[in-house]
Amino acid sequence: MTKDIGGLPLLELRIDENGDVDPDGERALAAELDATEPTDLLVFSHGWNNTPSVASRLYEAFYAQLPPLLAGHGVPDRKILLLGVFWPSSRWSDEPIPDFDPASAVDLGGGGGAAGLGAAPEFAPPAPPDADMQAMIRAAFPDQQRAALDELLELLVKRPDDRAALQHARDLIQTIAAATIGDGDGDGEQADEPPFIAQPDPDADLFSRFATQLEELGIVTGGAGGAAGFGDTFGRLWHGAQEAARQLTYFQMKHRAGTIGERGLGPLLGRLLARRPALCINLIGHSFGARVVSYALAGLPANSAVRSVTLLQGAFSHFAFAASLPFDARRSGALNGKDARVDGPITACYSEHDSAVGTLYPLASMLGREDAAGFDDVTYRWGGIGHDGHQPDVAALALLDVGTRYDFAGRRLVNIDAARVVKKGSPPSGAHSDIIHPELAWVVVSAGGLVG
Repeated sequence: MTKDIGGLPLLELRIDENGDVDPDGERALAAELDATEPTDLLVFSHGWNNTPSVASRLYEAFYAQLPPLLAGHGVPDRKILLLGVFWPSSRWSDEPIPDFDPASAVDLGGGGGAAGLGAAPEFAPPAPPDADMQAMIRAAFPDQQRAALDELLELLVKRPDDRAALQHARDLIQTIAAATIGDGDGDGEQADEPPFIAQPDPDADLFSRFATQLEELGIVTGGAGGAAGFGDTFGRLWHGAQEAARQLTYFQMKHRAGTIGERGLGPLLGRLLARRPALCINLIGHSFGARVVSYALAGLPANSAVRSVTLLQGAFSHFAFAASLPFDARRSGALNGKDARVDGPITACYSEHDSAVGTLYPLASMLGREDAAGFDDVTYRWGGIGHDGHQPDVAALALLDVGTRYDFAGRRLVNIDAARVVKKGSPPSGAHSDIIHPELAWVVVSAGGLVG
């Protein structure tokens, strides 16, 4: 079914976890292309939430910002078709959906919200997973992990005052992680060893580290904070255990996003370009959806190219497109060279207020138990593109107001610091989902050459 977004037609297309494109959806898209002969196709991939109604609201809310921008600044004679991609991306998440009301959220940038009133705000920790959340978590993992997952969920709900139970929870996390994190999950940030979360941890130090980081973000876990072990309250460690376990679905969905992009979306775009060679395709991705559209470049036929890629708070390595890694010059990012399949910019919009990709995911990804360089360097070594953009050595542009012209000339990888608008949310994810802003829509239409 085609929807109307201020005069722009919007279609929806589903891709399953194996990268198989819904054939009816592809036929409908091809028929729309033939019937309306658009000059430009905008393709948006959502992030963590796979509920169709939620993803539809995201697409409608973001795309609704385009008609006013195009009416005031659009290039004449461009005919635009919108597409929203749906993929199974449920994960254990306490993040709000990306179309939440920013008026009800904490201003993490201190722009008049709670964070700007002097004392730092405090937040309650996420509650233990209820029945609905448990069902969502189970759906994110293969059936082979069901027994271990059920045990882990039961422990996280009951939270016994028992050191042996905490250690058993850590063992279960290691078991599940080792079985579900694939060898191809690294974008350049992983070496030959499994992530920290999948390694043996005889002292269950992982839980204390996560609890400490939650406290640094303003979440009250009941402990005194600081690096510690079993001397903390059991409650504090169980909060850390739940946050560590929550990151398991990050790795699961991260791997799936790459598969769907490379095996599903990329080849689909190649077929569309073969059908209509003059079509300008502009890709947009939020969170894990940023990995979907980025890995679509790897699935494009070698003689095909899209017009632009815009990554909104991307939840994957900031080294993905790097020609060489700063910690190992012999290696490159997994998508090194794939920027050649984009005629214009690959723009990473990022925010320091995104604690999901800036703090918690790096903590789950890092390899060593100790890092002498300190936490700032750990977050850089394992950081996400939604926190500080493409790395290394890619200069950041300022986020411009609507109507102000971007100079993308000669730039392939582009960073835009969006922290002045992407700043509302609450821990543990921070502003990760605060993406419905006209300034970000202006980036998309500017990168796509749709405005003058």
